[in-house]
Amino acid sequence: MPLVRSEGAAPHWFAVAEEAALVIAVDLFNFQDGGRRADGSYDFDRLRRAFAGETPAALIVLCEAKHYGDDGQAGLFAAADVLSDELGVEYCAELGWCERGPYPPAVFYDPQVLKLLRWHGRSRYADKHNLAHFRVHDSDREFLVLARHWSNHSGVRRRQEAGLIDHFGGHELPVLVAGDLNATASGPHLPQRDWTAASYRARSHKARRLPDGTWVSDTDPIDHLIGAWDETHWSRVDGCGFQAIAEMAWRAGVPNALHPTVAEKVDAGGAQLIDWLLVNTAMARFVVAAEYRVHVPDPQLPAPSDHHRVRASLDL
Repeated sequence: MPLVRSEGAAPHWFAVAEEAALVIAVDLFNFQDGGRRADGSYDFDRLRRAFAGETPAALIVLCEAKHYGDDGQAGLFAAADVLSDELGVEYCAELGWCERGPYPPAVFYDPQVLKLLRWHGRSRYADKHNLAHFRVHDSDREFLVLARHWSNHSGVRRRQEAGLIDHFGGHELPVLVAGDLNATASGPHLPQRDWTAASYRARSHKARRLPDGTWVSDTDPIDHLIGAWDETHWSRVDGCGFQAIAEMAWRAGVPNALHPTVAEKVDAGGAQLIDWLLVNTAMARFVVAAEYRVHVPDPQLPAPSDHHRVRASLDL
């Protein structure tokens, strides 16, 4: 499907298909501390570098928008301005909510491609926190996006967070879950971490101890959504109707589809894939598996964050 650049003020990219479908790019990026320095200022040059040279995405989900809500959401709009300048798209921005502190997810979208119908930042219903309802312009296609940043210190809490959104797996609308979920899934095909090299505190946050005293990754929260790994059939069983785009790309033969999303040397014992783009059954048919990428920055340059940016495409 050929990529064509549109005419007009904003240079967004789309693919022309027989049914006039629109292939939109989606980026997920856990931006360490939102670029916030110790003195309260922001280093948005790191954000610019993370997207430098990239074709613009229609939707960007950014985790750790630290204090972006302060002073009239100045941080949020400054980040949107940097992304707009770097990518050539005038992004609109919405700030989410996080009960653990002032570092919620934020959503940036191209209003020439997507129309925001509803935004639930802090909702009275816990399953709707950070829920966006979009419609693709010049189309009747609607879909939901759940921007999430799960607990980094409790597997029990992450499992509860997974349970809050598991019903979206069977939702009639296409649903995308995007976020740093702070957990990997089961299966030897995924990047593994040597928990003997990690401190007890790190193990207690993201692993669990077996009766024989050994430690293994806590995979229950992600497995609850996408299913547990069955080594006999080399597939997942059970689960609540979600699939991981990373695994869809891996099955499609995309090189390095299962690359860790945490930067090297950040976690003792090895980096894992913990930044996930999950789709429900209704969304799975729109995934362009071949276009999934984990963007690893040039090691010769300062890293923009302690996580890598992840990109996927949806043929909506």
